Amino acid sequence: MELIYKNEHGAVYHIPNGPNPETELQLVVNAVGIFMSKSDLEHLLNIVKRPYEPCHCPDCGGGRDKIWCFNPIVDLCLKVNETILDGLEDLIKGTFFILDMDATLQKNKLIFVKHGNS
Repeated sequence: MELIYKNEHGAVYHIPNGPNPETELQLVVNAVGIFMSKSDLEHLLNIVKRPYEPCHCPDCGGGRDKIWCFNPIVDLCLKVNETILDGLEDLIKGTFFILDMDATLQKNKLIFVKHGNS
């Protein structure tokens, strides 16, 4: 489990040998960890970036204080406010920045070496 990016609202980890090979990322918000693929995370970012579009699930009646995602395996409903939405957006965008940076460095065979104070 390798930390990719974190902020005060959560963290995203790379899980190379997770329970599902298609979901190598884990989004952790509070005490809940959600295994996701990169495309799942992109989908969540699209939802987070549109906070004022109401949810259309029958349970919340179109409220704007929840993020509701569902698929055949699991339903996800997060209670949010503007501060949490901003934090989630930063968390997801920061994760993509790191992932894209690593891919670019690897593609160009550049190695980042952190030098300590010696």
